[in-house]
Amino acid sequence: ITECRKLFADILGVDAENVIVGGSSSLNMMFDTIACFSENGVAGEQPWLLQGKIKFLCPAPGYDRHFGVTGFFKNIEMITIPMTENGPDMDMVEKYVENDSTVKGIWCVPKYSNPDGITYSDETVKRFAALKPAAKDFRIMWDNAYCIHEISDTPDVLLNIMDECKKTGNEDLPILFCSTSKITFPGAGVAAMAASENNLKVLREKYNYEIISYDKLNMLRHVRFFKDYDGVLKHMEKHK
Repeated sequence: ITECRKLFADILGVDAENVIVGGSSSLNMMFDTIACFSENGVAGEQPWLLQGKIKFLCPAPGYDRHFGVTGFFKNIEMITIPMTENGPDMDMVEKYVENDSTVKGIWCVPKYSNPDGITYSDETVKRFAALKPAAKDFRIMWDNAYCIHEISDTPDVLLNIMDECKKTGNEDLPILFCSTSKITFPGAGVAAMAASENNLKVLREKYNYEIISYDKLNMLRHVRFFKDYDGVLKHMEKHK
């Protein structure tokens, strides 16, 4: 549904044509992405499963479900990257990514990250965007789970990773994820992902055979809810 893709494009700060709207779980879409690249490959490279042992960088402390996903695939070795007050230790990230072609990805919760609530600094986002991976099929799993989940009047501001990657010619690096699962009824959320056309070409082939259609009625309900919600906020701002 075009309107739902536009809704998530506005949330993630990307173009609507770069968005795939999924079911109710962004974690499901993350697992599918790892499975797709493991089975079919990306960037014209061999499937990850055929490359022998590969590595995934895991900023810690972090989200246990992310680590559970890569831990499920027995050929993936997880490498701990310490977290700092500005995000992952980028000196370590750059050392691994730019010198080891077996490093294929990194997990990121860039805003209010689990469990410390750290938002990546502008410098950290820019260093991610400027990475020069040794592996053509290295990908940043950018789980922006709390992108609109503000709890104060002075929310953190996260630099747009896709915009920064376009500046450095690294548009294929990030794959963005989000959902409304934490701001609607339990189980009634809608998930989405965004990526470059090169990445989406690979992922669409998988989804084309995996599912005929997600819950269109739920998608439309979300579009109506957020349109109404936006109207309410504008009305409150005008009359406060």
